[in-house]
Amino acid sequence: MAYDPLRSSLAVRLEGVLFYGDPHGRWEPLHKALDFDIHTVFMLGDLAEAKRNPEQVDDARQALRRISDLGVDWHTISGNHDSDTAKICDLLFYELEEKLADGKVINVQTGDVKVAGLGGVIRGRIWDGEAKPYVQSPEELLANTPKQERYRQGLPFKKRSTIFPSTVDYLSEQKADVLITHEAPSCHPNGFGFIDKLADVMGVQLIVHGHHHTPYNARLKNGVKVKGLGLAETWRLESNLSPTQSKLLRSGLKSLNENERAYRALKDK
Repeated sequence: MAYDPLRSSLAVRLEGVLFYGDPHGRWEPLHKALDFDIHTVFMLGDLAEAKRNPEQVDDARQALRRISDLGVDWHTISGNHDSDTAKICDLLFYELEEKLADGKVINVQTGDVKVAGLGGVIRGRIWDGEAKPYVQSPEELLANTPKQERYRQGLPFKKRSTIFPSTVDYLSEQKADVLITHEAPSCHPNGFGFIDKLADVMGVQLIVHGHHHTPYNARLKNGVKVKGLGLAETWRLESNLSPTQSKLLRSGLKSLNENERAYRALKDK
């Protein structure tokens, strides 16, 4: 394999970071992958099949608590099944709200790397991902939702895992190294071009997505690498460098970051 400096640099910065494809109630592959060097996990949504197996909601709570007890930081985006029932909605959008990465940029301090989250799926009655949206934001939808149809004074729980244009607009003003999504970008037959554009304007080098449960590697026309994860698949970006090369690259990146921070500090004085 040809040497790819951007891949190697990002891989070194992502050391100790694990990505987990849609669990759908399957947690054993993740627990087996939690070696001593894993400090952060990003999950791609659909924690449980709550409608078919309600007990999986409690299983997810216990599995996530076990991860935290191991001292591993974790975040997840929402998938379409994470709003199937009130019980799973309560778990993800209320009880675990601070761990939900939808519309957020998470700074992984150990590698000075930023991971942005675009959770949810496209729902045509809100927006089809291409044309002018019927509804721009959750606030607009809520304002037009009768009180008796609201859940906990907010959106109906089935709408919680929806991609709104306002979320995409917000993220487009941020910068990140990695974008995790439930929906796929355009390289997948059922993907969306707006994800390509979002990754481009954010300066993203890598997109990792779930939803379709198809493991594959691709590259968008704009050069952004794409990794599709299978059902309950664990994955981490490998640099293909020797330990000595990784150590040297890590040292160089650390020096660059320190110099950049010093420059900014002096510039702001």
